[in-house]
Formats: sequence, structure tokens, C-alpha cells
Amino acid sequence: DPEEPPINWVDTSHAYATNQAQALTEWMDDFFGDPNYDLEKAESLLRLELVSDWEEDDGSDFKIRLRGKVQLPKISRRLNLVFAGEDGQELDEEEQQDEDRIGLQYEVRESDRGRFDLTLGFASGNFRPGVRYRLQDNISETATYRFTQRFQYEDGDGFYSTSLMENNWALDEDSVVRWSNRAKYGEHTDGVEWRTRLALRERYNADSKRPMAVSYYGTIKGVTRPNNYVKNYRLGAVIRRQIYRDFLFLELEPALNYRRRNLDEDRELIWGMVIRLEIALERDLRRIRDRDNQVEG
Repeated sequence: DPEEPPINWVDTSHAYATNQAQALTEWMDDFFGDPNYDLEKAESLLRLELVSDWEEDDGSDFKIRLRGKVQLPKISRRLNLVFAGEDGQELDEEEQQDEDRIGLQYEVRESDRGRFDLTLGFASGNFRPGVRYRLQDNISETATYRFTQRFQYEDGDGFYSTSLMENNWALDEDSVVRWSNRAKYGEHTDGVEWRTRLALRERYNADSKRPMAVSYYGTIKGVTRPNNYVKNYRLGAVIRRQIYRDFLFLELEPALNYRRRNLDEDRELIWGMVIRLEIALERDLRRIRDRDNQVEG
């Protein structure tokens, strides 16, 4: 536009700050293995998790999970086979499903800001066809947002929708605040099942061989039907670090819950601890690749 002033240091500084904030948010999502972020990666990625979960009232439990996606280029470059977490939700350990899930995700369209997918999940013997839309952009030099909307049908449960809104504010080059809100509503949900979560994510030694990151969070979860009440207040921290190899992650999550399972029950303070060992099956983390490159050089 000839009427626009020429690009100068003000424009380049703004672009640099915006890119830095976006890069920090993506680094955190990648390091913590955010399900929303993993679903839209350009390459296949699987995460095998060994989870030990302990709570005061329920005791301890051990689980093995597989989540992520595998591209199916021989069928279509837009088609992915998805394991677990196909909703793209960032869940607390108490909300995770024990059942294995598998599904298909077909990318219909993607732009700089938005993406539209067709999905077909399978869980507990039921098919779950649906659609998923994502919109993201910058709010300011240091703030971004990401909105994901999903509509789905499940045999026996009818239609339901899940909305997830995430806002990120970069505080400095190593710290970002995320405020996420999720609402799920369907024919067989307890009204609107909602959750709001505020987290401070900080990274340490990002340039070192084995970086570490910590997410300090507070979560409130509730329902609106048949009674409107808060089911749980939760405070916790996720301490995550690469160990021994780039593809191995150790995660500790101590948490305190102030929980009421039903409206007619008293609230209880419940301590919990989750220990996760994760193996990331991703091409970029293959150690043998670096060795091959050295030999070729």
C-alpha cells in the first residue's frame, strides 16, 4: 500500500517480539507433549507413557498409555491414525480415560490461522464421527490465543460438543502464563461440564543437553446439571525433564485436591502424586540419526 509508511525498526522489533512469544509457547507445548500441539505436527509422533498414580483415598494404580498419531501417506497425506487423546484435550490425570482409544483424523483444510479436520474415533465398541476446527492468532506482541471446537456423535450418547480456549502471555524469554477454559455439553453430560485452569510454565537450561520445565497450576472443575456446583479445586505442579536420552522424559506431578464427588457429600482434602516415564517415538529425537549424519560428513 503506497499510503503505508515504510518498514522501519518499529515494525521489525514488533515482528521479532511476536515471533519470540509464539516460539516460546510452541517450545512449551512441544516439551510438555501438549495433545493439541501433537495432533497438528507435520510428522508422525507417538508417546508411550508408563504412569504410576497415587491418591490418599484410592491408593495407587499403574497404567500404560499410547497416544499420538501416525501418518498414512500411502492412503492420503492428509490422513492420520490417532491413538488416545483424539479430542485434543489437555487433561488432568484425574480426568484421563483408562480405556484405549483409536481414531482417524483427516485434514480438510489448513491456513495460517485455522484448520478444519474430519474425525472418526472408536472407544468401548462405539464409533464417534465428528468434526474439529482450530483457530489461533496473536493478540499482542507477547500474547496469543488458540480456540478449538469439536462436534461429535457417539453411539448411545448422541451428539456433544467440546470447546477449548487457551490464552498465552509470555512474561520473559523463559516464562509463559496459560489460561485455558474448556466446556463440554451433550445429551448425556451433566449440563455443561466445565474446567478452568491457570498455569505458569517456566523452562530452565533451555540450551543445555537435558532441559527442564515446570508448570505450576490451579484448576477448578464443575458441572451445571442437575445442580450447579464445583466438583474439585486442584493445586499442583508438573516437573518434567529429559533423562539419559532426548526421547526419554521423567515427569513428577504432586497435587492437592479439594474434592466433592457429589453435591450431598462433604469436601475432602486429598493429596496425590503422579509419576510418568515417557518414551517419545519421533524422528527428530532419534540418536542414530545424528550418528549417521556424522558418518556421512
